Amino acid sequence: MNKIILLVLAACTLHTSFAQKTFDSAAYVQFYHNYWEQPHYSMDTTEVHLSTEEKIAGLGKAWAEARFNFANFDLIAGTNWDSLYQAYIPRVAAAPNTDAYYKVLQQFYQHLRDGHTTIYQPARYWQKFAAVLPLELRWVEGKVVVVKNLSTKKEDAHIKPGMEVVKFGGQPILEYIQKEISPYLSFSTPQDSTERIYRYELTPGVAGTNETLELRTAAGKTFTHTLQRIPVQQMQQQYPLASFTVLKGNIGYLTLNSFNDTGVVRIFDSLFAQISKTDALVIDIRNNGGGNGQNGFEILGCLTGQPFYTGKTAIRKYMPVGRAWNDPETIDISGWDWKPYKDQLYAKPVVLLTGAATYSAAEDFTSAFRSINRGRVFGQPTGGSTGQPVSFNLPGGGGGRVCAKRDYLWDGTEFVGIGIAPDVLVTPTIKGIAAGRDEVLDAAVQYVSTQKNIAVK
Repeated sequence: MNKIILLVLAACTLHTSFAQKTFDSAAYVQFYHNYWEQPHYSMDTTEVHLSTEEKIAGLGKAWAEARFNFANFDLIAGTNWDSLYQAYIPRVAAAPNTDAYYKVLQQFYQHLRDGHTTIYQPARYWQKFAAVLPLELRWVEGKVVVVKNLSTKKEDAHIKPGMEVVKFGGQPILEYIQKEISPYLSFSTPQDSTERIYRYELTPGVAGTNETLELRTAAGKTFTHTLQRIPVQQMQQQYPLASFTVLKGNIGYLTLNSFNDTGVVRIFDSLFAQISKTDALVIDIRNNGGGNGQNGFEILGCLTGQPFYTGKTAIRKYMPVGRAWNDPETIDISGWDWKPYKDQLYAKPVVLLTGAATYSAAEDFTSAFRSINRGRVFGQPTGGSTGQPVSFNLPGGGGGRVCAKRDYLWDGTEFVGIGIAPDVLVTPTIKGIAAGRDEVLDAAVQYVSTQKNIAVK
């Protein structure tokens, strides 16, 4: 009898010891919600020496973030991402310092051909190279041309718009660019590459340092001149969030230079009473590099009384177990519309100006402008890059981002890797720049002047 009792007790004890807990779905969800790294860009300027293992780990991280998140592999179908990763292992391992290491990573990501997919150097690099020459340069008619001279020094005043920059730092300028800039540049289209080089990448350096340029006048005379770099903030002040003026013929001219700040909407709302008194409106987003698309849609909502499409998106959705079922990914195709809600409507003719620096959320604005059918687009094709980047940290204090969302026009038209073509192509000329004319704006004003009696029904 005692043996039987002991066996029963033992069985009960065994059963109790192997009792299983209930699956806690909330805890499981919370665990994976916190599982992913929260990106943070370190502002520490201390130079970090990276071991070979850290360099390779950083390359592996950059590879994996693109492998599972990048939305545009189909646009570079001939690129074998896994083979590139293997090829770059010895290159990152051999990098002699952190700066050289990040340049190798930038070359690695350049293969993805996407302006929203980039590698960022550590803060030490950006704080060091936080000044630029006081010139605006552009690629015009196959030449590097001065568009604006922003220097306040009298000795710099003889540099005029329309002059060609022949040499930079003693080197032929195109050779300098091919050696120092092009190998490390992330871009989506040829026009994006060109605009980035001359608008953003060519002149940065240490504040107070000098650069010697060789320039050529329209008459063919060449001369050299040394310019001093100024803090980049002084250049950025040339482009406020938004501005408005009234041109001849009672045509409003509204510039929207960024959608990165909700302040652009507040400025627009404060200007609306003035805008509403004009007979036609030109909206200029040629210098708008993007930001938050919602800010642009808020403004577009005042140009139409009807809901409008903002565009469509394709998003990869990776399902790990799907690989066992030979169906590892689904693609979510979505589209949204915007319902105007403000008690203000501008129903008169509108023209939009775009260029290669019209980028990201500004391209979303262009896409939506097309959908409301409110007017023609003048200028040059947009940069051809939008989406939602995923950011991540890298060894040594830098970071990267990968475009994880593919956008296209509401009617299915692709523009990532292409750009949105204007209805009327207008290309600036050296002669026009030298004369101080804005040929794109002039063409738009001439056109809209003939449309002033046409109103939205």
